[in-house]
Amino acid sequence: MADIYAAQLNPGKLDVVTDWVAKQDWAAELDLKADPIEAVTAYRFDDPAGEVGIEIHIVKSGDQLLQVPLTYRGAPLEGADESFVANMEHSVLGKRWVYAGMGDPLFRQRLDHTIATASTAAKQWRVDDEGNRGEEITDVAHAFGTGPLPGAEDVEVLYRLSPESPAEKSDAGLLLGRWDGQDTNVVLAIMV
Repeated sequence: MADIYAAQLNPGKLDVVTDWVAKQDWAAELDLKADPIEAVTAYRFDDPAGEVGIEIHIVKSGDQLLQVPLTYRGAPLEGADESFVANMEHSVLGKRWVYAGMGDPLFRQRLDHTIATASTAAKQWRVDDEGNRGEEITDVAHAFGTGPLPGAEDVEVLYRLSPESPAEKSDAGLLLGRWDGQDTNVVLAIMV
């Protein structure tokens, strides 16, 4: 389960996502000034130790749907300088180190686990500043794995999503998702 605080963030998540997307080769032809990044939804994975926030943002620029996985840590991740995205001040948790998900071994492990065990994204709960859990947050994406793909050795996140050609069946080795306004499953990640 993911606990979500009603916190002030500086910089904000959308600012961090926009800055990261602007530096990616796969997004070079996007005109982020004409079509600024807008939030669509998000989903999360659990950190069994409860220390790292693992959040995957689904955003859009114009008519292009994008997926941006990030991890939020309370200290720098050793050996992950190339995946460092930004520092963020969280009004409850303090300074956070933000990393691109695919460069964080914990994100990769939780993504692989979710697909291979046909699990779902984490349930999210609102918590107060003291950590008391309140109501479940349900206006998030529903992401789920379809089971292992024999012989697959790695997993690949799709940064550019294609909702107009959604996955209609549950083939093995996929992470699928849907959200308000997207009633059919979209492929979010694949085992390769």
